[in-house]
Formats: sequence, C-alpha cells, structure tokens
Amino acid sequence: MLVDVFYYIKFSMGVFIFSLLVTLILILLKKSVVSGYSVSMLVFVSCIVSGVNMIISGYIADEVPSGGDPITFYMFFVVLLLSIVNMILVTKKRWKSLVNRI
Repeated sequence: MLVDVFYYIKFSMGVFIFSLLVTLILILLKKSVVSGYSVSMLVFVSCIVSGVNMIISGYIADEVPSGGDPITFYMFFVVLLLSIVNMILVTKKRWKSLVNRI
C-alpha cells in the first residue's frame, strides 16, 4: 500500500537523527575526532534530504485519503535542531582551539 512510504520516510529521517546524535557525542568528546568539514557536509546533506522528504511526504498526503504523517514533521524539526547545535558546537570548539594557539 502507498501509506508504507511514510515508514520509509520515517526510517530515513531516523537515520539522519541517529547520525547527528552520534556526531554530537563525538563533538562533545575532549579529543578532536571529527572535523568541521565533515560535520558541515553531514549537516548540509541531512537538511537537504530531510527537506525533500518533507516535500514528498506532503505530495503523498494530498494523494492518499488517510492523510499525512505528523511524526515526519516533528522529525524534520529535530534534524534541523541537531544540525544547528552541531554547527554551533563545532564552530565554538574550533574558535576556542584557534584562540588557545595564539
């Protein structure tokens, strides 16, 4: 059935949430495990793909009589929030390391 597509959209958003949470944990470690470039690319890809998933979810919700799935909407905001937090922490950590060198 076509409504099963919502499960795949939730799965892809869940993968992005999981990867952003792992990245957040790696950023919070004392050692420099991840670079700013890798975090920025992950944030960029996760935001773009999650946004496209939301657009596709809206098109599917218009065609299916059962309506949409509000969980994907909230998952999209979680992806955006984690992306912003990751970028802020990476920028702050990099700025602190540059100041300590000087």
